[in-house]
Amino acid sequence: MVRCHLDNIEDDPHAVRYVPASEFELWRFLMETRHGRAVTVDEVSVWVPDAVSEWYRDLDALALAPVLRVRFERPGPDGTPVPVERFFPAETYREARAALLAHFDPRCRWTVTAAPGYFVPAACMRREPAASLSA
Repeated sequence: MVRCHLDNIEDDPHAVRYVPASEFELWRFLMETRHGRAVTVDEVSVWVPDAVSEWYRDLDALALAPVLRVRFERPGPDGTPVPVERFFPAETYREARAALLAHFDPRCRWTVTAAPGYFVPAACMRREPAASLSA
């Protein structure tokens, strides 16, 4: 998962984006060439669903960024459902969801699901090496 922001605006929560790493370079290309938006990478790490947060009890909860995963299906060729997955900061979720769905067929709204989770900054995942058992 790549956390980035648009147009060199670091303090505006509306400029923050979370993009799957596998899609990031294409997304960046489209944002910069089609939409004329500058993209700045902040950090690359992982998104974990809220349901597994108990696995990460030793993480600093204040460092985690609440991010919702939104999934839905859009009609594809010949009506075949095409899955869509996007991630939004919890702080701007309502506005971002509305803006996203405005780009798709209204029937997509019937299949929208949102799952709470967290973007886990890489610094949170660094652990001290285990003490050696041999002395």
